[in-house]
Formats: sequence, structure tokens, C-alpha cells
Amino acid sequence: MQRLNVRQSQIRECIEKSLFAIDQTPHFQKGEILLLQLVKDEARDIGKLHARIEFALVYDHYEFDHTGEISRQHWPQAGKTWKYILVCSDTIPTIPFSLEAIPLSRNYAGQTNPIAISPADETVISPYIWGKMTGYDLRDTFGPSLVKETLGNYDVISRPGKQLKIIVPEHEEYYRDQNLSESLKAIYDHRCQVCGMNFKIKYDEPFAETHHINPLSQGGADISKNIIVICPNHHRIIHKTNAEFDCTKLLYRYPNGYEERLVLADHFEQKSSWG
Repeated sequence: MQRLNVRQSQIRECIEKSLFAIDQTPHFQKGEILLLQLVKDEARDIGKLHARIEFALVYDHYEFDHTGEISRQHWPQAGKTWKYILVCSDTIPTIPFSLEAIPLSRNYAGQTNPIAISPADETVISPYIWGKMTGYDLRDTFGPSLVKETLGNYDVISRPGKQLKIIVPEHEEYYRDQNLSESLKAIYDHRCQVCGMNFKIKYDEPFAETHHINPLSQGGADISKNIIVICPNHHRIIHKTNAEFDCTKLLYRYPNGYEERLVLADHFEQKSSWG
């Protein structure tokens, strides 16, 4: 794991294209996590000193930028070029945090890129990385509010290429991020967003399903804004009637004219600073 400082004007391209640029010779391992940390003065200006890190890159390889063409293509506003372009396989969200706010053995301040994270500190930081904990553990550890912020950032970096089909003979499925589904169930405590039904109250056992508003098979994205937590009854009737979802009014409209507004809609109202 390593820390990379990034400027506000450059971070969008980094997270959308899974790229980064440095002058030092890269010494990374494929699959290594690279934390994107907003530079301190800019974080202070936009009120993010407590959340300088919201994304990480998964390193794949690097390319020489001999002519500066790649640098100018992706970061024209920077007015400079870099020797190396880090090409990463993915961008992942983190629970918003700052290295200064957690107990670490070393000080990672300064502008040098990159800075390696010690193994001991990596253990402390790891739970903040998406996919390292289940959705339920994320909620219990960091609280629903921070998980909702993370889901908002998840939606910003989700790309069509992530919605991969898994094909086996006579059957095909679309990739679903199980942690995304679990996180949504966790922040709603397994309550149905349509009717508020909570099985745990009556049966002392949490139970809910998740439903993609626009089906993955029809081009829908596996992002939080395309998913609702739902009870089995509503899940079945929505599929049976092919009810339409009004994303502006946050309600389901059935063929007979009946309308049902979501009683729980917190994650639809969550906005990301970067999207």
C-alpha cells in the first residue's frame, strides 16, 4: 500500500480513468493499493481535512511518457508533464478518512509521491478500503452516514465495463458487487424501502432482498442509485406487474395507476463531491 498526493483539479481524471502520474521511478506490485490523498491546503479550502482520502487505485503497470503526450492529454490544466504514468486496473472508494485522524506509527505528511505505508499501518488502514469488510461490518464500524457517503462515491466511479457478464453453458449472469447489496441492507437495517416492513421486529431475524430498478440485463448499472432494499412481496409484485420507477418522485407506478412512494430514500439523496 502506498500514499499518493493529488490535487483537486487532477483527481477526477485519476478516479475516472484509473490513472496517476509521477516523476519517481515506480516500484509497485501488481494489485497494490494506492491511496489518493487530496493535498492538505486544498482539502482545508473545501472542508475535507477530515476526509482527504475517498478513493484508491489498484496498480497494474506503468508507461513511460517520453514526449509528455499522455500527461498533456489527461491533465492539460496542470501545465506540466511527468515521466511515468501509472495505469491501474480499478478505482475503488474508501470510507472517507484522513491519515492524520487515525493512530499510525509513522507520519505521512509532505508532498513526496509516492510514500510507502508501513505493514503495521496498512493493517490499521485496510478496513477503510472498499471490499475489505462486509457491508454490515462497515455500518457497525463507521456508521450509516459514512457508508452512504462511500456509496455516493462508488456510483461516481462505476463504469459500464464493470457490468461484466459471467457466461457458462446455457446460462449467463451479470456481475453484482455483493458488498454493495450488503451495505444498502445494513444502512436500512433490512427494512423495505417501499413499505418499511422489517422482519426482524416480528421474527427476530433480519431479512430483505435487493432489486435493480433498471435490470442489469437491460443495461442497468450495479450502483447504489439503481438498487433498492425491498421485501419479498414488493419484489415479486414489481416484477410481476413490471411497475415503473419514477426516479424524480421516488415512487413506483403500477399499470393500474396505483402509485407507491418510497418511505425510505436516504441513499438516493446522497451526493458525492466528485460527481
